[in-house]
Amino acid sequence: QILRQGYPVNPDNVDQELVDAIQYPSFHPNAAEVFYRVISRTSAERNVFVDDLVDDMDCPLLLAWGDKDPWIRPQAADRIQAAKPTCQRVNIDAGHCPHDEAPEAVNQAIKDFMLQV
Repeated sequence: QILRQGYPVNPDNVDQELVDAIQYPSFHPNAAEVFYRVISRTSAERNVFVDDLVDDMDCPLLLAWGDKDPWIRPQAADRIQAAKPTCQRVNIDAGHCPHDEAPEAVNQAIKDFMLQV
């Protein structure tokens, strides 16, 4: 049910294969430690935020954004665009995983972007 929230346009894309693919890494013996480090952000390395990465990018950037993403709202894309005004943004009629929920639209966005750069 939680995964279906991320697929508001095509919830039928959430099938057993997707669930299995997401669940599989949790069976690794170190999975609990990795999960803890991710959610607690206590890794030995410094925390890296999207803003830091965008600032350091010296190449064209495409944001193929799922405009119905319930978890990372379009306002996050607005902030990325503010930090990197040269980036190109394409809003995709999809949720959190536009590449899976609307692959044709994402592929077209990538193709159009590649033809421009």
